[in-house]
Amino acid sequence: MNNPWYTDAVIYHIFTPSLARAEFENDYNTQNHTFSEFEKWLPHIKKLGCNAVLFSPILKARSHGYDVTDYFVIDNRVGTNDEFKALVKKFHENGVKVLLDSVFNHCGRDFFAFKELQNGNRDYASWFSGVNFDMQSPLGDYFTYDTWSGHFSLPKFNVHNEATRKYLFDAARFWIDEFDIDGMRLDAANTLDFDFMKELRHITSDKKADFWLMGEVVHGDYPRWVNNETLHSVTSYMVYKALFSSHNDNNLFELAHTIQNAQPNNGLPLYNFLDNHDQPRIASHINKPGFLKTLYALLFTMPGVPSIYYGSEWGIKGKIENGSDRALRPYIDIENPPNDEPWLMEYIQKLAAVRSGSNALKYGSYRKMYLEYQKPFVFERAFDGEHIYVAVNISENSESFDMTGHHGGGFIDLISGGKIEASIAQNMQIEPFSARVLRLL
Repeated sequence: MNNPWYTDAVIYHIFTPSLARAEFENDYNTQNHTFSEFEKWLPHIKKLGCNAVLFSPILKARSHGYDVTDYFVIDNRVGTNDEFKALVKKFHENGVKVLLDSVFNHCGRDFFAFKELQNGNRDYASWFSGVNFDMQSPLGDYFTYDTWSGHFSLPKFNVHNEATRKYLFDAARFWIDEFDIDGMRLDAANTLDFDFMKELRHITSDKKADFWLMGEVVHGDYPRWVNNETLHSVTSYMVYKALFSSHNDNNLFELAHTIQNAQPNNGLPLYNFLDNHDQPRIASHINKPGFLKTLYALLFTMPGVPSIYYGSEWGIKGKIENGSDRALRPYIDIENPPNDEPWLMEYIQKLAAVRSGSNALKYGSYRKMYLEYQKPFVFERAFDGEHIYVAVNISENSESFDMTGHHGGGFIDLISGGKIEASIAQNMQIEPFSARVLRLL
């Protein structure tokens, strides 16, 4: 098979400013050199079973990174362009693809075109959406403008403006030409213009045939974005929500229904996750620690591209508190990592290896097989003659499930490695808070 790399991807998501220990406010006067810190993570990322890394965000910005100041410069709080180029080369030499977080919906107030407008150059008004010279902005500008989600620190671009489009598309070309990146996460893709995204798809595919575009989409009909003309994938927030709430509410019907209905009919894989830089750490989001085992098993066996948010492989916790999301984005010393759940990293390694070795789990069809209230959830993944059966038990009790009619010559348990005889297919056992991944022999 010659599938694009991203259909085989397991992504490691890093919040770049935190690992760089960057000051929250950028005074633009200091130049840090922290990419050696990121290189230290490479053996760990590979050992975990990940073959791609998402750096978000990484461009020069005033504060949190999504208020971009310059789309052609790596954030001075992190490193230099040449240093990032060398880091990407190092990751590529180790078989790890590199993705960059891109912010095309809006910029920061220090962006050159916005500064020109603030200084009275109305020629730049067309760069931004909804500029109105009859009102002042809440931040004291002599004009007002559209924003991302009401945040006036984030002026919204007018991507219908030819100069704006050229700047942003030139930046995308630059990242591929200069840094040799392999894909992008489009921030706030649910608010981006569809024609803009289609043109971006064409431009990036011309540069790199297997370049991957993944969009941040919180709500909406995913096939509008995920298709052969627009994006390759989006963040599957529907599945994300169903994963933790189905466990906490003891209602795996929610998850089964969501998996069935979230997948685009075109077969393109969604981006799956249990937590990220905007959401609570999964260990803080669940009612019972045992759910970590079933949740990660689902992440690696259900349809889609799995992603691990840095640090969660050790079971670290973090919640939004008093309106601050800093706890979601801690600095972690890779030479002295946390150890909140000592078993979890090895378990994730095993799951990543299981997925890597199964075309059915990477590319296969999905079919719900069995689900009753407070009983195991069983589904099938199948591809080219390979049949995988996944069973998940979120109960505190051992349960059984019936594989009569699906047992063939028995099964291999891909997690334990043990063989299961066909004679016991009617009474397959599964322990509390656990999952079984069975390959039909």
